[in-house]
Amino acid sequence: MLPSNENYEIDFEPLATRLTDEQLEEIAKDPRPSQRRRSSYNVDYRTVMAMQRKINQMIQHEKPLAIIGGGGSFNVPASRSVQYKSGDPEPLPEIILPIENHARMVRLLAKGVKVEMELDVKNSFSQIKQINNVVAEIPGSDPKLKSEVVLLGAHLDSWHGGTGAADNASGCAVMIEAMRIIKALGITPKRTIRIALWGGEEQGMYGSRGYATTKLFDSKAGKKLDGYDKFALYLNMDNGSGRFRGIYLEENDLAVPFMECWKKPFESLGFNTITLRRTGGTDHTTFSRLGLPAYQFIQDDLEYERTYHTNMDTYERLSFADLKVNAAIVAWLALNAAQDSDRIPVKPGFPENLNK
Repeated sequence: MLPSNENYEIDFEPLATRLTDEQLEEIAKDPRPSQRRRSSYNVDYRTVMAMQRKINQMIQHEKPLAIIGGGGSFNVPASRSVQYKSGDPEPLPEIILPIENHARMVRLLAKGVKVEMELDVKNSFSQIKQINNVVAEIPGSDPKLKSEVVLLGAHLDSWHGGTGAADNASGCAVMIEAMRIIKALGITPKRTIRIALWGGEEQGMYGSRGYATTKLFDSKAGKKLDGYDKFALYLNMDNGSGRFRGIYLEENDLAVPFMECWKKPFESLGFNTITLRRTGGTDHTTFSRLGLPAYQFIQDDLEYERTYHTNMDTYERLSFADLKVNAAIVAWLALNAAQDSDRIPVKPGFPENLNK
C-alpha cells in the first residue's frame, strides 16, 4: 500500500466557478519579461518524476499481488497516468481508492491493525498498435486558397474512469457542431475547413503527432512538408464544457490583430480575453511547437478540475448552454480564417529553429 500523498483540507470556495474579471486581466498579461528566470515548477516536477521512477523500480522488484493508492476527494478516486505499450511486460494491477477509504486503511496499518482486502481484477491486454483519427472537411472553393487548411480539433479518446464527457467528448461535440453550423448555412469557404478528432491524446498526443509528422514537418529529415505552408489555423478544445472567455496565442504577437478583429461579435458573451501566454497539455502543442498558429481556448473551469479523469466525468455534468456558445464561436473564427485574404503568419524564426 502506497502512503498517502494528499491531505484533505476543507475548501471554502464554490464547487463550480467562472473566471472573474480580475482573473482574466491577470491571464491577459504578457508573461515573457519574467519568464527568463528558471521555473521552480520544472525543477519540482523533475524531482517528483525521478522519485516515481525509483518507486516503480522498487515495486517491480518486490512483485506484489497489487498496488493500492489513494487520491481525489468526496469519495471519488482520482486516477493517475500509467504508461503501457503493446508488447511491454504487463503492469501490476493498481487500484486507486478514494482518499477517505485509503487514508483509513493507512492509519489502521500504522497502528498495527490487520487490514484485509478482497480483490477481483479482470484485465485484458490488446495487441492493437494503431491509433486512429477521424477526419472530415468542407472543401475550399477559391482556386488559389482551397489547398490551405483551417483545422479544428479535439481528442476522441478518454480516460477509463468515466465516459469522458468533459474530457473530451465536449470538445469533439463543439467542433462537430461548428462544422454543422457552417454546412447548414450553406457557406462555401475559400480555404478548406477540416475537422480532426484525435486518437491517443491521453497516451501522449499520438494522433495529432502522427498527422503533423505525415503532413507538416518531417522531424527526422529536418524539413517541412507540403502542408506546412498551407496551414492557416488550428483551434483546439480540451478543458471541459465551460464557456470560452478568450484564447491563448502561444507567444505569437502576429496573431493579435487577427483575433482582436475576429472576436468582436462575441465580446458581449464574455469572449474578450486575448493572451500571449502559452498553455499546454493538449493537442494544439503538437502544432504550436512547429511555429504554426495553433491555439487553445481560455475556458470557465466549472467543475472540471474535480471531475475529469474520474468516474464523475459523465454526460450529466456538461453545461450545454456553454457548449452552444462555444460552437458558435468556433464556427465564426473558422469562417474568418477561411475567408480572410491574409492569414496568421508562423512565429518568426520558424521552421528554421526546428533544425537547431
